[in-house]
Amino acid sequence: MRDSEFFRSRIPEFVDAERKFFSGEMDAKTYKGISGRFGSYAQRGGELGMIRLRMCGGHMDRDKLSFIIDECRRYGVSRIHTTTCETVQLHNLKGDEIAEIMDRALDHGINTQGGGGDNPRNVSATSLSGVEPGENFDVYPYAKAAETYLLDIMPDVKMPRKLKVTFSSSPRNETHATFRDLGFVSRPDGRFDVWGAGGLGNNPKFGMMLAEGVDPSKVLYYVRAMVDTFMEHGDYENRGRARTRYMRDRLGDELFAKEYGKHLSRLLEQGGMDIHPAPSVFPIKEVKDVSGERIHRQSQEGLYYVEYHPVGGDVPLEMLERIRDAIADADGAEVRVSPDSALYIINLDGAEAVRVRDATEGGARNLFETSVSCIGGTICQQGVRDSSGLLNAMIAAVREAGVGEYLPRFRISGCPSSCGCHQVGIVGLQGASKTVDGQAVPAFKMSINGCGAEGRERMGEEVGTIAQDRIPEMVVTLGKAVRDSGKCFDEWLSSNDIRQVLADYIA
Repeated sequence: MRDSEFFRSRIPEFVDAERKFFSGEMDAKTYKGISGRFGSYAQRGGELGMIRLRMCGGHMDRDKLSFIIDECRRYGVSRIHTTTCETVQLHNLKGDEIAEIMDRALDHGINTQGGGGDNPRNVSATSLSGVEPGENFDVYPYAKAAETYLLDIMPDVKMPRKLKVTFSSSPRNETHATFRDLGFVSRPDGRFDVWGAGGLGNNPKFGMMLAEGVDPSKVLYYVRAMVDTFMEHGDYENRGRARTRYMRDRLGDELFAKEYGKHLSRLLEQGGMDIHPAPSVFPIKEVKDVSGERIHRQSQEGLYYVEYHPVGGDVPLEMLERIRDAIADADGAEVRVSPDSALYIINLDGAEAVRVRDATEGGARNLFETSVSCIGGTICQQGVRDSSGLLNAMIAAVREAGVGEYLPRFRISGCPSSCGCHQVGIVGLQGASKTVDGQAVPAFKMSINGCGAEGRERMGEEVGTIAQDRIPEMVVTLGKAVRDSGKCFDEWLSSNDIRQVLADYIA
């Protein structure tokens, strides 16, 4: 396996491209093709950049947490954003700062390689894997093995587009393993069902099952088989149709499964890729029963985790510092980044849980305020609309009206790429345009009734397009309608036509 020094030896290539781009000697497209491989992109306007820190399975131990805090203090980072792929993004950085963070990150077990571009992305896993009561089994050790393998082969493979690999430990399907490029779905019998060639975004598609009852020791064979199939049959000419789901469309399900099976059989015959990762280790602490808002029991006796939701996935630096201080002497404590933007602080005893809970006051106040948003068009070059700004405006309006408890979690994406996973939200919003009085105005398409849970997967049904400046008022109207019914949102939605209630907004 290549060590971090191999990636470090390639950073000068990024530095050269970075300096040329920010000095105006390199165009944005060329720079993006280089910088993405290193986990960095230029932000809208081309004057500042960002770096994406891989966090396999969302795991952030105390050393990684301290590193992020120290780097943000060093450079005055003004925006820290968590993503639906369980990474952490640092924004509004100047040119040389990005490479310096990239280099020092390696000393703390953080590799930014492949955070963008046509590469395997951060391997995600259920954020509470190993500690969630009722899960099938802890999938994280296998996700970590897959992450290590993909980072190792990354310099030697050339894929047509990015590849997202994910693991799910329970039917909540938090990581959307049944509709990613490759997903490992845990079973009660300790094995995996393997799904592939799905994805959100333009022309979304749920995955197809490629194998049932797979021995976890064989995970890497299935990973490599997808890489090889993608390299053989992916579209290298048309980037807009270069994801695995388009490869499946072109071949058809039967032929795609046959081609994938061909590569898998060859790899299994060759052998040598079995894994037997060490199980996760959890501390043993004195049992002290506690309860309270945002404090939850782990599956390990005497251990708890605390849930904190930064609004819109933007984590205040001061909050990270408060978390670090609260767990400074908590044996085995760490932070997990979830695909829904939550931070879970795990492996706490009763007293530690109360201390962390008290230190993390100030996040989302209800389910609606845990709504998911991508970084938005003020930062992202691909973004069409300011999804993050919209969410903040929605929350302000709803707080003033006092109807937050009657609303569900929204999922908001600034463009069709679905980085906010709007297509499987109970209510989804996607950046768009709308003509009002003959003028094109910023707007969002609205969909309802999407779901990502295993066995209940469905894409949301589009119900209309709403001018952006009317959405906060629309959300308040929706909250009042649910409140006045005396029902929860799900019950209300099952017996009401949202189009009628919101007709004035979506017409």
